Amino acid sequence: MSPRFVAFTLATLSAVAFVPAAHADTDKETPGKPCLPGGGLGTGNPCNGNNGNPSPEGNAKEKVVRSKPDPFTIDRPGNDRGAFIDQIGEANQASITQAANAQYARIDQDGDGNRASVSQTGTGAHYAAVQQLGDANTLSLAQDGAGVQVALLGQQGNGNTMTIGQEGGAISSGVAATQLGDDNRMSLVQSGSGNQAQLTQNGNGNEMAATQSGGSNQLIWTQNGDDLSNLAISQTGGAALQVTQSR
Repeated sequence: MSPRFVAFTLATLSAVAFVPAAHADTDKETPGKPCLPGGGLGTGNPCNGNNGNPSPEGNAKEKVVRSKPDPFTIDRPGNDRGAFIDQIGEANQASITQAANAQYARIDQDGDGNRASVSQTGTGAHYAAVQQLGDANTLSLAQDGAGVQVALLGQQGNGNTMTIGQEGGAISSGVAATQLGDDNRMSLVQSGSGNQAQLTQNGNGNEMAATQSGGSNQLIWTQNGDDLSNLAISQTGGAALQVTQSR
């Protein structure tokens, strides 16, 4: 695998896909000091690790929801075109299908038993950079339409699965999806014009699903931890959403 491309991909994913978690921490103590003797200790008040307590004594990080993220655009990095596959390891499989000479796709895999497929149809100048590091990872990407579609996808770990679909229209759309850890699942379907998505999972055994259809949708979703749930979010129209789960 080209060190230059690895550095480029990781730097691009770090700049685009890694979104700081929006934790709802606060320095204010809960009235009654539930963790201190003489306060609420032992009276049924939450203390240390209990959900619903927004102070340092409790835990408000289990699920954080914040809407209306700042507008962002996932741009096409350059005007390269062509299809490139680089694999290191054993029993890896990779395939690229393209329908126009203005499209670019690259798959890099380092490990054993990885599978990756990229399909680019339509007349748009689609761009895909796919990287899998580890063993037994599976990734599938389909880009279609007349607009520019950009996908920067990376998985690092073992047994991860990622399925991304961009239906596309006459306006550009983009997605940056990154999984770090083992046995994570992710699925995204975008359809329409101007959809943008950033999905990041960091941990093990996490699931994620999102559907955007029509309009100028924007979605940022970050999960940090293990065994976090599948929220199956769906947007239709011009809605914007940001969700962070942490454990």
